[in-house]
Amino acid sequence: MYLSELSWLYSEQLIRFFAVGLCLGTSTVVMVMYYWLVSKGTTDPSERNMMHILYRILRVGMGLAVFTECSSLLYHFHVDNYIYWMDNPELLMRLTIFAVIVLNALAMQFNKISMWLGPVIAGGSWYAYFFFSVWIETESTYGVLVSGYLVFLAVVFVVLSVLRLYLTRQHETRKTSNTAVNAVAQ
Repeated sequence: MYLSELSWLYSEQLIRFFAVGLCLGTSTVVMVMYYWLVSKGTTDPSERNMMHILYRILRVGMGLAVFTECSSLLYHFHVDNYIYWMDNPELLMRLTIFAVIVLNALAMQFNKISMWLGPVIAGGSWYAYFFFSVWIETESTYGVLVSGYLVFLAVVFVVLSVLRLYLTRQHETRKTSNTAVNAVAQ
């Protein structure tokens, strides 16, 4: 069966939306769970297994996203050739963000980036990638889009820092109250 060019494009976009949604949801759960585990101080084997399962799901989504980005590049090179590449800052931004996601994932996998910065880049980049996968036309230049992306990553850093602080304080409060209850019980 032969797919027309538009059928190929729409199929690729459908798979990308699925992959981005899968990665965005999984990345959000991983970030929250990671900060919760850090605030707790210890990790049970079941929690470690759950994190490994979530990372595998994230890798499947990333594989699908790589496939769709490659097929999108082939489609646009075939149909639009040079014009599409030079006149589409949104495409360049989406590719830039995806390159950041892949490089950050590799850096985190091989412990080449700190664990306070890696999740910020991963989470913020998946949300930005979702934005550029769904909302295509922004009528902005590449420089403005990169600046907005960096500001967004700074906001994600602040939000995750507040989350980590909140979870750590909640855990310390629970630990203190449990110690007091145990002391009274003895």
